[in-house]
Amino acid sequence: MINENELQQVIYNVLLMQIRFGAYRYGARLPTLEEASQLFLVSIDTVRAAYLSLKQEGYISLSRSVGASVRVLYTSEEIEQHIQAFYALRKDGLIDVSRSMRPLFSHAQCIGFQNASPETLDKIQALSSDSRLLPSHAMIRILQHIYGSLDNDLLMRLVWRIFMFFQAPFLSIDQNIKHFEEEANPLFNMIRLCRNKEWERLRIAVEDFQEQLSTALIGFCDKRIMMSPAGKQIEFHWYSYEKASQLRYSLGMEILISVNRGLYPAGSFLPSLDKLSKEKHVSVSTVRRTLNLLNSIGVTKSINGLGTRILSQEEIADNCDLTQPVARRRLLDCAQGLQAIALSCKDVAELTAASLDSEAICQFWQHLDLLKQTDRYELTAFSILKFFIHHAPFHAVRTAYAELFQQLMWGHPLRGMRTESEDLKAFYLPYLDFFAGCAKRSDFTGFPDKLEELILFEFKSMLEKLDVLGIPEASSLLF
Repeated sequence: MINENELQQVIYNVLLMQIRFGAYRYGARLPTLEEASQLFLVSIDTVRAAYLSLKQEGYISLSRSVGASVRVLYTSEEIEQHIQAFYALRKDGLIDVSRSMRPLFSHAQCIGFQNASPETLDKIQALSSDSRLLPSHAMIRILQHIYGSLDNDLLMRLVWRIFMFFQAPFLSIDQNIKHFEEEANPLFNMIRLCRNKEWERLRIAVEDFQEQLSTALIGFCDKRIMMSPAGKQIEFHWYSYEKASQLRYSLGMEILISVNRGLYPAGSFLPSLDKLSKEKHVSVSTVRRTLNLLNSIGVTKSINGLGTRILSQEEIADNCDLTQPVARRRLLDCAQGLQAIALSCKDVAELTAASLDSEAICQFWQHLDLLKQTDRYELTAFSILKFFIHHAPFHAVRTAYAELFQQLMWGHPLRGMRTESEDLKAFYLPYLDFFAGCAKRSDFTGFPDKLEELILFEFKSMLEKLDVLGIPEASSLLF
């Protein structure tokens, strides 16, 4: 279960890094609790805990009149040592993340820009010109505005996590700020293209910017970072449920994955509360809250004296209780996960297909052929996504897709819902044959477009089902 990536620790690490890099010098004031809460998209309590840790370790002082201010005075040599040590341990992971930005976010960023109001574009332009803000702080506010119109909390959490890992350290070094100075800032060009509704040129500008940022990072590492790493390289990690209060969601997802894999077939019973508690290393209270969640979405039913039984697909609809906000929220997480995939799958498919060797292509074909032999046509898109989790060339892409794919498990109650127009075999078989043909010929021409088309269908179908279930919030998700 999740312990090492608590949000408090992430905020602490970022602020400590900015102090050690000299972005905050001796006597400089850190953002107030309220400012930092809005900036980092976390609660005031999370910021307060991070600040208290920094105070206890002697990095900052806290007072009612001044707030948080830096107590340590580093020399230029010490700052350079901090930068060298930080990047030496993260160089490979940072380069991997920088190369993952374009396939994961370019399309979503374009859609966010296209749906931004004139007022939002004005705010982005003002933030880009505000010399009073640290460039890293200005950038995260800009990202909040760009992605805000997508109304996708899950995607925003992924953007936030990658920002904390990559852009925040990069933009906390004076040498790298030149990429965002007014005369060279690519955001001004993007804003102008938005105002003129030049969408194709906007897409090119967004992709060029992602490539420029990656090239700048690689150049920075090659030219400046000379220190050898003091330990194992640190890779990018992301968990969508990072707070201790959200352990029940992570555990619920684990159980749903086991149900989908057939480890807990319909009619069987889950292990007892005590046994699950010991197996998953969580409290009995967390297990009980998890089972309440699974009961509310109709996947399980707790029976006094017997335990918690796995329900069949036919029983789920009668036992799903969407009056509970937590159940509605998890189904919305599923829709947001599929939207994030729909916005990136074309670029990820193109990237992955180009990287496959003959052995991987053979495995892909066999994987799809098995679907056909077992008449599981409706799993075509999801099987391909699962393949990406193992074969995408960049670790950050695999990590993001693994977590987004897991969010789709919350859609388990929707599997039994079919619209009148859905004839599974007639609809899915042409797609399955097309993808299998691409693999068999080792020719993936048209593969990315076809996959995006199929996942868009799955996304729209899910929104229709959620609307029928009385969850209209999903209709605000854009593509």
